[in-house]
Amino acid sequence: MIRSWANAATRRFAESGNARTFPGLDVDRAIRRIAELHAVSSLDQISPLKSVGLHKLKGDRRDQWAMTINGRWRPCFTFADGDAHDVEIADYH
Repeated sequence: MIRSWANAATRRFAESGNARTFPGLDVDRAIRRIAELHAVSSLDQISPLKSVGLHKLKGDRRDQWAMTINGRWRPCFTFADGDAHDVEIADYH
């Protein structure tokens, strides 16, 4: 379950589907990724398909995970005790 949002823009997107803050975002895929993240209680429950692209981040984001939405956009988050925290849609490249 998603317990917290890293920023207001991601929270607004999750609540309304309004993606104006994220130019070029595939809205349908982003909604699916957020819904999937909200539904799981373990990272093992996230699809292993390459198109989902679950991966551990490095460097400044080494405590975070990310999944692929499209192009440059990724939902980034920390995961602890069966919940996602500080979820944000980001272009971290």
